[in-house]
Amino acid sequence: MFVVGSFVHWRTLALLATILALLQLLLLFFIPESPQWLAKFGCEKELEAALLCLRGDKADISHEAIEIKDYVESLKSFSSEGILDIFQKNYVRPLLTVAGVLVLMNLGGINALTYYSGAIFVSAGVSSMVGLITLAATQILKVRQRIQSLQAGKAKA
Repeated sequence: MFVVGSFVHWRTLALLATILALLQLLLLFFIPESPQWLAKFGCEKELEAALLCLRGDKADISHEAIEIKDYVESLKSFSSEGILDIFQKNYVRPLLTVAGVLVLMNLGGINALTYYSGAIFVSAGVSSMVGLITLAATQILKVRQRIQSLQAGKAKA
């Protein structure tokens, strides 16, 4: 969107974003059910059907289905604490710290840089178009690096 916003009017960009969001909303209805969710509620036939949909009709899903069922059963053995247990007196300070950090991140950091990037590049003597394209390229490289680090982490595990 950084690069597209440099070429089109903001209303066109907003319309494009709305169309993409509506398309994503429509495509949500074609996503198969989560096999783990189905296993959690004991829908074994639907679990196998979802795995076949995800892996292909000719895939051997028996081993994966057993793993998912075992995993769901192991989760049931953990404590039954709920999300409301976080709001206890001994967790007040960590929760306030996290909330404060989130507020500060939104008031500064990458959000401020992104919002004011055009003005920042112009005041630095660089064309705002060149600056925005550079910023977009940097973000793409950052996402690529993050994906590679996640893949490396999975390979080690």
